Amino acid sequence: MRIILYSTLHWMSNFMLINGIISEAIDATDRGLAYGDGLFSTIKIEHGDVSDWSLHLQRLKDGAKRLFFPDVNWELLESEVFSSAQSVAEHPHHVLKVILTRGSGGRGYSASGCNQTVRIISLSAFPEQYLIWQRSGITVVQCQSQLGRNKQLAGLKSLARLEQVFIKQELVDLGAVEGLVCDELGHVIEACSANVFIYLAGQWITPKLNYSGVAGVMRARILNLEHICVIEKEITLADIHQATCLCLTNALMGIVAVRQYQDRHYSVEDLKPVTELQTLLKQGS
Repeated sequence: MRIILYSTLHWMSNFMLINGIISEAIDATDRGLAYGDGLFSTIKIEHGDVSDWSLHLQRLKDGAKRLFFPDVNWELLESEVFSSAQSVAEHPHHVLKVILTRGSGGRGYSASGCNQTVRIISLSAFPEQYLIWQRSGITVVQCQSQLGRNKQLAGLKSLARLEQVFIKQELVDLGAVEGLVCDELGHVIEACSANVFIYLAGQWITPKLNYSGVAGVMRARILNLEHICVIEKEITLADIHQATCLCLTNALMGIVAVRQYQDRHYSVEDLKPVTELQTLLKQGS
């Protein structure tokens, strides 16, 4: 399977596979389209290697279980992912996205009769600005948009991303690239496309995601690092203002220092804990 797929796609840098077939067409009755009834994971590819695949796969499995999906052929999905990644092995960086939908079937909201999960894999160019952000840091604003609280969906990277669409539009209107977002109770949860870590009183802290937010793969990697303890707790805007520094993380950008939050600028000295965290991450790779 991998050899055949690679020989077919080795020349393509931007393509889509739907259930193993090269196509850009999806059934109009697919529940991922109708209801956002699905999951996705965005993965960094480095010279054909799939970064952190075990964490992405586990998150997809956990999400499929929580959404009571029909059985997924995980071995086939993995084969398609690795073959697709090899097709862009000549690129130092690339992006692979896996989408799983419940497929078609049922009537209305009922999932009865949905027996085949749809696998969608796509490749796209790597956002080069992330490499710049890693070196130079990023300016972050405070968003007015809020995240709803829903324990059943908390942590999931589901296809239902309308909240992020609203947040992104706010950022566009502000001329900003990223912003911190709170839930409706005022707890800081994440950024538009990244998780948040703050360094407060000599301790790394990241928001609890019990009621909202996405449990990112890079966040999981940092939580699993040896020689460092990260606390998960509720974070307020007061904590953000008191923090020595903060950083954003996701599977593509890695760890990015926040050079400026609102009107506050952070010095190179302030950002040393972020540099140390980046080093620990590299050592733990």
